[in-house]
Amino acid sequence: MEKKVLVTGAGGFIGANLARALLARGDQVHILSRTKNFQWRLSDIKSKLKPHYIIEINDRTGMSGLIKSIKPEQVFHLAQYGGNPGEDDPVMVEKVMVAGTAAVFESCAEVSAIKSIVNIGSFLEYGEKSVSIKESMLLQPDTVYGCAKAWSTLYGQYLAKQKSVPITTLRPTFVFGPWQQAGRFIAATFLSSLSGKPVKISNLNTVRDFIFVDDVIKAIILAADRPCPGEVINIGFGKQMTLKKTADMILKFTKSDSGIELGITGRSFDKSNAVWQADISKAKKLLGWKPKFSQKEAIIKTIEWFNESKKLYKTNI
Repeated sequence: MEKKVLVTGAGGFIGANLARALLARGDQVHILSRTKNFQWRLSDIKSKLKPHYIIEINDRTGMSGLIKSIKPEQVFHLAQYGGNPGEDDPVMVEKVMVAGTAAVFESCAEVSAIKSIVNIGSFLEYGEKSVSIKESMLLQPDTVYGCAKAWSTLYGQYLAKQKSVPITTLRPTFVFGPWQQAGRFIAATFLSSLSGKPVKISNLNTVRDFIFVDDVIKAIILAADRPCPGEVINIGFGKQMTLKKTADMILKFTKSDSGIELGITGRSFDKSNAVWQADISKAKKLLGWKPKFSQKEAIIKTIEWFNESKKLYKTNI
C-alpha cells in the first residue's frame, strides 16, 4: 500500500539509496532539495520524485508550512553538514545539524498524520571506545559533527519522551556501497584500484565496522514501519576490519596490482587503540534486523556497481 513519505537529505549517499528503495516499494516520495537543480545521484529518478524547495532548512516557518502541506505518514531525516571531507564550517554545522534538525522535528510535531520519524545519527557520537560499542555508553564525541549529531539524538529523545513525537534514531557505523562520494575510503579504494592508481592509507591498522548501504536502508525502513520512539539503535555489521584488510580484499576482487601507498592524513578521531565496532543486539531485538550481506559479498556487489558507474565520478564527488 502506497505511503506518503518525506526524505530530507535525499541528495546524499544514503538518502539517494533510500529514495530509490521507497520508490521501489511504491511510495509517494517527497524530498527536500536545496535548489531546483537535482543532485547527480537523483538525476535518473527525478521524474518519479516530488521535490520541495525551501530557502533554508532552519527556516522554522517555512518548514512548518511545508510539512503541514505534505502531511507525510513517515519522515526520514538525513539532511546533514559536516560529515564529508571539506565540510568544516562550524557555523554551517550549527545551522544545518542543530537549528535545521530542530525545525524539522518541531514541524513534524505539529502534524498528526505523521506516524514515524527516523532520525539518522552517527557512530561518531560515541567517540573513542576500547570495547564493542553499545547504545548505553557515554557519548564522548571528538568532532564538531559528532557533537551536533549527539545533540540531534538527545533532542529527538526529549521530544519523543516528553511530547510523544515518534522519533527513532539509528546510528549507522561506516556505510559504503553504490553512490558513495569519492572521498570516502572504500569508494576511493575502488576508484584507485579500477584506474590502476595506488590505494592511499594513513594507517594500515586503523579499523572500521563497514556496513553495506542496502542493509542500512533495510534497517531505516524497518524503523519507520516498526517505530520505537525515543530509542537509539546501532546499525552496523558488528565486526570491524583494518583498512589494510579491506583494501587487500578490494584489490583482490578487482584483480588490481595498483598496491597500497602510505602517508596521507588520517581522520581526527582515529586513535591507535580505538574500537569502532558496533554491538547490534538491540537492532536484532527491536527491529528484527541483522545484516544480510557479508562484507565480502557487499564489496563484490559494490565493485560491480562502480565498474558500471565509474564515469559518474569524472565530474561528480
